[in-house]
Amino acid sequence: MIDQHVSNTRRQLGELGSMAQQTEQMERHIMSIATERLNEIEAKMDAARADAMAGDDEAKDHYTDMVEERGRLQQVIARAKQNLAA
Repeated sequence: MIDQHVSNTRRQLGELGSMAQQTEQMERHIMSIATERLNEIEAKMDAARADAMAGDDEAKDHYTDMVEERGRLQQVIARAKQNLAA
């Protein structure tokens, strides 16, 4: 009876270890994609800012959208880093 409990516990620990590794890999993947997109957005920010200052409402909306996306990406990256550090 106790051997069965020990066996079940070991199996569950193995499964948890595997799930933890998969979670870490996914966090790294998410962080990589978000960082890549953040770099793309930041590379276009200066031009979009200039267009917004000199342009119409559409250019202003585009720049605002980019600022909002940059903020979301920064949050995703910070959360992934926090999860990986834990």
